[in-house]
Amino acid sequence: MAVLVVLAGAGYLAWRSAVLIQHGTQSRAHEGAMAPTTVQIGTVDLNALIGQVVGSDGVNEPALVAIESRGEPSLTAAAEFVAGRYEHEHNRDEQALRHIQRAVDAAPSNAGLHSWCATLMLNSGQTASALTEAERAAELDPESADAQRILGQVCYGAGRLPEAITAWEHSLRLAPNAELSEHLEKARREAAVEQHFTEDARGHFLLRYEGGQPTAALSDELWRALEHDYDQLSADLGFTPRTTITVVLYSQQQFSDVTKAPAWAGAINDGKLRIPTGDLRNMTPQLDAVLRHELTHSFVYSAVPNCPVWLNEGLAQMEEPRSVEALPADLRLAVQPGSFVPLAKLEGSFQKMSAEDARRAYVESLAAVEVIRSAKGMDGLRWMLRKLSEGEQSETALRGVVFGGYEELDRGTEAYLAKYSATH
Repeated sequence: MAVLVVLAGAGYLAWRSAVLIQHGTQSRAHEGAMAPTTVQIGTVDLNALIGQVVGSDGVNEPALVAIESRGEPSLTAAAEFVAGRYEHEHNRDEQALRHIQRAVDAAPSNAGLHSWCATLMLNSGQTASALTEAERAAELDPESADAQRILGQVCYGAGRLPEAITAWEHSLRLAPNAELSEHLEKARREAAVEQHFTEDARGHFLLRYEGGQPTAALSDELWRALEHDYDQLSADLGFTPRTTITVVLYSQQQFSDVTKAPAWAGAINDGKLRIPTGDLRNMTPQLDAVLRHELTHSFVYSAVPNCPVWLNEGLAQMEEPRSVEALPADLRLAVQPGSFVPLAKLEGSFQKMSAEDARRAYVESLAAVEVIRSAKGMDGLRWMLRKLSEGEQSETALRGVVFGGYEELDRGTEAYLAKYSATH
């Protein structure tokens, strides 16, 4: 499912006493807001500019300079927008924002450009600036469904739930949208449950929980564990998230009310880490593993929104830490000879898989990451993540660490699993 829908995308299957448990999910909320679907800049034909502005090597900067020299603000804004859109599509949002800001300078009354600016700023952690841009877009074109939708997303990211709900309601009155309706309903549930929560900003995290000494004491332990895990992940992955990470502690009933997840779900990561602590008063090894897994997703999605799911889930399991060798026997046997699924088919969501297929997908994901780490170390995994963050396709990025790409990694992973299936 697409942007603004919680409980979409990659899930997590945790193993406790050899029981397969669906543990949480990822959504495109982690990738940030979705930019406006359409932008009109004067009467300029944006498609006609693509060939001039973008070449085989990327954005043609001399061409942009030449267009700007013509002294036509609408044309300059359109050319810079085309360049920014291209960079955004190739996961280079820093460069994209630079071009979109130039477009805004050339066409300051264009609501769509301000919305684009807000989107990119929100995704890069510049929440205050994003709010200014989103409010300006809504002021310039209050009847734009896109402007209201993005204003809502920015307000949501800033923790301003009432304003987010108001903006999304306005957007839906202008243009019905099933996905946005689902997200609005979740925001309403969240606002109802969390209206009296305590908010505690510490280090890299914003903790939210219902008042009370047991929960406050647990939040202290949880914060220390999170900071430790944050430092470890920074060292392992070679980058850090650009924004403060929100962690919300719920009772089991509150967790169910907000997320609509089943009672046995261990956690949800939809851009915020949502943790049902129940009657827990102290950290446990199981809860710490949950935190490390979900925090890994926050790291990966912050820098590599196009990360294939098998790599994302493999890394998250590895960081718990978990290994194929230590999995219960029935899980190691999930991938039988002849049942191996090519990893290229595991780039997308596991969410709609059957339990058996999901079991296989998670085992394969962990095994594939272990194979890469065994051959190339963490440097190889970091290199692949960096190449993906620069916009390379999975096969291309993989060839930098596994020369035969997917074909070679499939063979190695299948052989790796077969070894454990045969000996345990």
